[in-house]
Amino acid sequence: MKKILNKISIILVCYKSSFKLKKFIKNIPKETEIFLIDNSKDHNLKRLFKKKNNVKIYFKKNDGYGASINYAVKKIKTPYFLVVQPDVSGINKRSLINFYKYSKKLKDKFSVIGPHFLNASKSGHFQTDLKFKIKEIHNIHGSTMFFNKKIFKYNNGFDNNIFLYWEETDYTKRAKKNGYKAYQLNLVKVKHEKGKAVKTIDSNEGEKLRNLYIWHFIWSKFYYFKKHYSIYFALIYFLPIFIRILFRMFIYITYNRNKFNRYYYRFHGLVNAIFGKKAHMRLNKILN
Repeated sequence: MKKILNKISIILVCYKSSFKLKKFIKNIPKETEIFLIDNSKDHNLKRLFKKKNNVKIYFKKNDGYGASINYAVKKIKTPYFLVVQPDVSGINKRSLINFYKYSKKLKDKFSVIGPHFLNASKSGHFQTDLKFKIKEIHNIHGSTMFFNKKIFKYNNGFDNNIFLYWEETDYTKRAKKNGYKAYQLNLVKVKHEKGKAVKTIDSNEGEKLRNLYIWHFIWSKFYYFKKHYSIYFALIYFLPIFIRILFRMFIYITYNRNKFNRYYYRFHGLVNAIFGKKAHMRLNKILN
């Protein structure tokens, strides 16, 4: 078992997540190295984990989720790695061993392997039937992803242009063109507390964070469609969405400021994507 655990590294990209990290790391065996890529300059992490010899901490400029993973992959020395977000529970020794064993059953011919999510909504998150131990899936969820490092590099990793959202969709699509499929391993079951990885000070900061997510989700979605299907297809696909956003902004402008702001940032993100601007929005740029 130790030989298997030594072949896997864990990458955690964190932003104000120390309160979640302590609980997560407690369940990880000491034989497995953990790479914390912190984008919030939380130097308290070194104090929290100074007695954990298997935890390595790197403070990095916040260039996005995918860019942070690409950065971490250059640091790890193991042939396999698991990317997981701090608000995911259920990862332990048995999970890591199962990921490894089934990667070998696939003869390492896979782009990425994801787990089964116990609390995922059926409408927003497609999953394979539990009667299968492992099954090909169109796309896995970005919160928990198991990779073979050589294959990840062969498929050029994540697109650094994407700051947040759609990076795993873009990766699996590119990898599939190269002959590598994505799989869901139903033997590994996790729970994802979506949006709980970042500790906010108050409701105002929480609202700003939601608006940041909204901005990047639509920017990344348009970028993905433009990249893989052409700018013309993307414009046609997003035209009714654009009109609907404007209509919602008009409705909420006079009586619901929070909802207006959400549609405003959706509008702002989409316009920036259409004109080919970078994914530049950051939390300090979000207005109250």
